Amino acid sequence: MKKSLKFAIGALVFIGLLAIGFLVFNNYAEKKIRASLETSLKKVNASFEKVDVKVLNRKAEIFQPEFRFKGKVLKVDTIEIDNIHLWDYLTKKNLIIGDLNISNPVIKIYNLPSDDQSDTIPKKPEKETEFKNEVLLKRVKISGGSFEIFEKDSSQHRLFTSLKKLRMENVHINARTVKESVPFDYELIRMYCDSLFYDLDDRHTMTASTFEMDNFDILTTDFRIIPKYSRAEHQKTIRVEKDRYNLKIDTIRLNNFNWNVDKDTMEITNSFTEIRGGDFRIYRDKLQPDDPSIKPMYSKTIRELPIKLGIDSVRVSHVYLRYEEKVRQGREPGLVEFSGLNGTIYHLSNIGMGRKAFPETHVIAHANLMKQAPASMDLKFNIADKSDRFEVSGSMNDLQASQINNFLEPAMNVKAEGVIQSMNYYFAGNAYQAQGNMKVAYQDFKVEVLKKDGSEKNKIVSALANLIVKNKALSEKADYKSIEVQRDRSKSFWNYLWTCIKNGALKTFL
Repeated sequence: MKKSLKFAIGALVFIGLLAIGFLVFNNYAEKKIRASLETSLKKVNASFEKVDVKVLNRKAEIFQPEFRFKGKVLKVDTIEIDNIHLWDYLTKKNLIIGDLNISNPVIKIYNLPSDDQSDTIPKKPEKETEFKNEVLLKRVKISGGSFEIFEKDSSQHRLFTSLKKLRMENVHINARTVKESVPFDYELIRMYCDSLFYDLDDRHTMTASTFEMDNFDILTTDFRIIPKYSRAEHQKTIRVEKDRYNLKIDTIRLNNFNWNVDKDTMEITNSFTEIRGGDFRIYRDKLQPDDPSIKPMYSKTIRELPIKLGIDSVRVSHVYLRYEEKVRQGREPGLVEFSGLNGTIYHLSNIGMGRKAFPETHVIAHANLMKQAPASMDLKFNIADKSDRFEVSGSMNDLQASQINNFLEPAMNVKAEGVIQSMNYYFAGNAYQAQGNMKVAYQDFKVEVLKKDGSEKNKIVSALANLIVKNKALSEKADYKSIEVQRDRSKSFWNYLWTCIKNGALKTFL
């Protein structure tokens, strides 16, 4: 009996000592983790309400932390750290966390002058200490919040996005990653934003209703480029001709999207981009002075991008394109429109341009001109070719001349009748000149040259014009005409192509 009592008392004492030891360890561990977190926050002069650590639950919380660094502000409601691996931290100083939950982060970036930046994060000491620890965040969850960029100290956003949720898995931070532009690796990311605003330039803004990323796939809906001003007000903001854009795209989908930064240069790649359902309206007032600056060819523009770009293919479907050009005061602008525009772009890349087998860029497009005439275009160029050589071919069929009077009357003071039965063209050239051929088959084609105010026909000039125009050119009699064009380098590629087609048509008709 005495032995049993002694054993019981001994067991109780042992359990008591174990409990006391555990409580001491718990208190020690809580203080150590709390002190470590508070010290880390104070090193960057971050303010916070309090830090709460519960070792028994392997959990820590930081309430109301706020960081300021070089015009950047980060405010968070709470940061919750759950499932802390205590043994790894206490023995190896490695931080392994099962769950990191961040509530309602608000990130604000101000583009302030260098002498007006209030930093809570001090400058690095002359001797930079090496990051020796390993950090693994198994699951990261961000709920709510926003990301905002302001121009100087303005209250107006340059960029704003509302973040609904973000999930990441297996986030690694170590001595290697902290030296990179993105100081961590991850295996999975899912993000959903329900609004996006970007102040694109002085005359346009860019918005999107949703932005969704599922690891390497991105989906954006209701993407828009919106003019800030009416047409009349737009003209008051410019000194030379500048287009006014109004763009709406239903969905943009990117598959296998990836990006990284190598030697301060960003590289973006994705295997497939789909642009579906669009309405793009362009307006230009030719009454403004011309912009004399040289307009680069597309190959040069992509070749000299400040980022590296590698897109395997882009598919465009169900797009409406409308171009309006005001040429004469007091007259309606000329109009050209393409409906049902579908096309594909292959090999849009400036990565690895030095290799011999660098692929050429190939653009194939089909649409209905003036909602009536089937038209197609095939364009090829090599982004690596510094001479900017290109080949373009295309066709158009069954266009009633009356359909293009919406452009001819306001822009050229000419009215046409008849049918263009078919048109085929091929041109090859570079940034300076192009050569090629074109064939047009038309029937009963007549022109009326209008008076200056466009109100009625100038009978004498119209009669002379119709004497010159070959009145009947049936398909079997139509033949190819050779064309040579010198490019006006202050104009775009599309003006270059239009000049080739216009010269070919004039050579056919006359």
